[in-house]
Amino acid sequence: MAYVDFNELKQRITIEKVTGLLCLTLKQSGQSMRGACPACGSGGDRAIVVTPSKGVWYCWTAHVGGDLIALAAHIRKCEMKDAAAWLDAGTVPSKKGTSGNQVPPNGDSSLRPLDLEYDHPAVAALGFSQEEAQQLGIGYCSRGIMKGLVVAPIRLTDGVLSGYIGLTDIAKLPPRWHGIEPPKVVPIKSA
Repeated sequence: MAYVDFNELKQRITIEKVTGLLCLTLKQSGQSMRGACPACGSGGDRAIVVTPSKGVWYCWTAHVGGDLIALAAHIRKCEMKDAAAWLDAGTVPSKKGTSGNQVPPNGDSSLRPLDLEYDHPAVAALGFSQEEAQQLGIGYCSRGIMKGLVVAPIRLTDGVLSGYIGLTDIAKLPPRWHGIEPPKVVPIKSA
């Protein structure tokens, strides 16, 4: 792993940029931003508070806080040095100790496929059979940060899993609508 100067990294990147890289959904609340903590999975929509003017954050569920590197480490559930390397690779890399083979955040080799339900009614509502959904990697996620969503994988050109996109509208259909055949399109006859 390449050396990352923590102080230089904190000069180059803001805590707001880190919240974006981590895909955190935060709402403005005075001088702070608040939202759910995907790492803890509990605490409601005010579990984590980020104060951009001070460059700090705090998770009320885990009772931890700190700077932007600590935020990335908490959300990604990794060591500070790994979080710093991830942030460094996702921004303009520092001049010291950079290597040409750093993995960007969206191609992080530690990203593992989610445990998905391919036979879930919300997936069927999209029109995919269980076999098609499994081949494409599209499924219903019942736990973690993507909980309650039908998700589709995003892959780099070389096939490396880069992340997932959640299909919120489909997954939030009322349960009684799941598995219903989509309506047939009937052409309108002209008079």
